[in-house]
Amino acid sequence: MEETKQEVKKEKLTFKMRKNPWMVATIVLGILALLIIVGNIIESRTQVKSENEILCSVIYGTPAWVVDGKIISYGAVIPENTSIDLVGTELIPNGIKMLYSSSCSACEKQIEYFKEQGTWDAYVSEGLTIDCSKY
Repeated sequence: MEETKQEVKKEKLTFKMRKNPWMVATIVLGILALLIIVGNIIESRTQVKSENEILCSVIYGTPAWVVDGKIISYGAVIPENTSIDLVGTELIPNGIKMLYSSSCSACEKQIEYFKEQGTWDAYVSEGLTIDCSKY
């Protein structure tokens, strides 16, 4: 008697699926979507990103100032006293990175300030400047 109940349930399900082809299509598409999502999660976990790529992906504005992988400030830093060597006394010795974008007007002003001071090339050569528009 149990076998007949199971057979009847199977026949009802088969009949419903034949009667409504959208049910099968929905199930197949759901399984496909699930496989794609799982594949993307696995791929993103295996993808190795550099520190610079990670930093550029988490900032919300440029220029951003970073020390040891932590964002410490946003915005241009232009001291009023122009005799201060900001790059040589603060940025390079403390390993402070500047994350910027080539399309950012505040970044352009900051870079222009460093160029006027004659310290931009030294800052770039230390590897402490990151152009996030490349990532």
